[in-house]
Amino acid sequence: MRAALLAGLFASLMLLPGLASSHGIQGAHSEGYVADVVVIDLNCEENQTCVSRPSHIVEYFGADWCDECPKVEEQLRNMTDDTVITVSHRPSTSDDFWLQESKDRFLEVYGLWGYPSVAVDGHYILAGPTQARELDTLISDYDSNYSGITNVSLTGDNISIGGNFTNMTVDIWTISANQSKTNLVTNHTNYSSTQTVDIEGDLLVIVLSKPGYIALASGSSMPANDYIPDGGIDSIGTEGDAISGTTIVIITLLLMMISLPATYQLFQVMRSTPQYEEE
Repeated sequence: MRAALLAGLFASLMLLPGLASSHGIQGAHSEGYVADVVVIDLNCEENQTCVSRPSHIVEYFGADWCDECPKVEEQLRNMTDDTVITVSHRPSTSDDFWLQESKDRFLEVYGLWGYPSVAVDGHYILAGPTQARELDTLISDYDSNYSGITNVSLTGDNISIGGNFTNMTVDIWTISANQSKTNLVTNHTNYSSTQTVDIEGDLLVIVLSKPGYIALASGSSMPANDYIPDGGIDSIGTEGDAISGTTIVIITLLLMMISLPATYQLFQVMRSTPQYEEE
């Protein structure tokens, strides 16, 4: 069945129209934006729909050491909307599994700095498990209207993607099903560099985007009190020990109060006029 799937994907996607001149959500973007998302089911049977364009893409960024992350991961596992594709990134180098491209997307593309983070359609950010609870409400309020990719052909591990990709980037994420981590990213392919993809997974998620920094708007009106700073994504084993800015301010004030009397005495000595006795 898998061989028949890989040979027949071209006709499956010819029905998906689109132009790369539009993008998922109307509104201003500082530099980059997500224009289109197409999903290939690598375990598809012949009588099933093997290629689809989701209504929304939810990109989750978490870490193994993050105490608040399991709450969001459980929520994502329990999502029942088949029109939403979830992609789980592990950017932290201290995780058992991490990917450099996921780290680049976390830091460079979205400019994120804490866990758990949920990026929706390359437009909205939900920070922490409290804000993440509003995910279903957020994606029900609009349609992404993705377009740009017109056809896909997958033969073995060689992929061909059609569309007008001038000044655009095509990222292909290999996704593996995992009971503890929903749709974990295990590999990445830049389509402009190679047309050979990793098919040792369950899904291929193709993301067409305008390259550059993608500014995310808040998708929640609630405070992100449970949003954990990463503490330096390259610091192995130290992410959970990050010191908050409030703590630094308090320590600084205490040191100033302790040193104030000595500083005052020194100032008085410096101002005093020296007295000399006549011989």
